[in-house]
Amino acid sequence: MKTNAWLEVRQFVQEALHNSEFAQLDDISLRLLDWVVVQNRRTADPLYMQSLVLRANVASPATIYKSVSKLMDQRMIEVIVDPEDTRRRIVRPSSTTLKLMDRLGSRTDAWIKSLQH
Repeated sequence: MKTNAWLEVRQFVQEALHNSEFAQLDDISLRLLDWVVVQNRRTADPLYMQSLVLRANVASPATIYKSVSKLMDQRMIEVIVDPEDTRRRIVRPSSTTLKLMDRLGSRTDAWIKSLQH
C-alpha cells in the first residue's frame, strides 16, 4: 500500500521540528516566529510590534506579548526600540533563528530530492 504524501510531509515536518531548537515552542509562538521570519524576508521595512499584534491572527494581544516574551527569552527574536520613534518597537528574527531556518530548509530540500529517486 502506497503511503499518503500528505502524511509523509506532516511526519517529516513533525520530526524536523521535534529534533530542532523549535521543539521547545508552543504552536502560537512557532506560528508568530514563522510570520516574523517571512515578513523579514519579504521586505526591508521594519516589522513593528503593533503590526504583529494587529495582523498575526491571534485572538488576544496578551497571548502575542507572552509568545514574544518567550521567543525573546529563547533568543529566537529581537525586539529593539525604533531609533526614529522611541514609542515603537521593531521585531526581527535573530541571526540564530535565520541560520536554523536555513538548516531546516536545506534538510527539507534534501528530503524532497530523496523522494524523487
